Amino acid sequence: MNAQKLFYVFNLLVVLTACNNLTEKKSITVAGLVFYNDTTSPVQNVKLSVSKTYEMVACGIILPGKECSTTFPQREYQGNPVMISWEQAGQIWSIRTLEVQLPADFAANQPTNAVVTLGKRGSASARLTSQPSASPPPAELQPLLK
Repeated sequence: MNAQKLFYVFNLLVVLTACNNLTEKKSITVAGLVFYNDTTSPVQNVKLSVSKTYEMVACGIILPGKECSTTFPQREYQGNPVMISWEQAGQIWSIRTLEVQLPADFAANQPTNAVVTLGKRGSASARLTSQPSASPPPAELQPLLK
């Protein structure tokens, strides 16, 4: 191959590589869910549902200061609002359009956990956190949830 053709092929590869890097999709993947009871009494029948995708996750009872967690096959976070409902002290609480906060230290294409904190008087918040490489014992996970 002569030098001019080699130069052309090299430049073409550089341009294609640059275009590929520009269009590379950075996404957030969710692989687990943690419900954390940040109250002084048990919560029951905790449910999270995504109406757009018809998906639901539930936990039966969560004691005060404890969590219920689950993992599932990784899926791309789409930013859909979620609905959360639970019972506490005989009262049913629900939040219909809870928005999930994205992590400040967002690392594209790294698995995350969705953490839902249930608070006093029917309050709740949701956020995504980096998923630990190995599951820590609950005592080590608790500081990450606050």
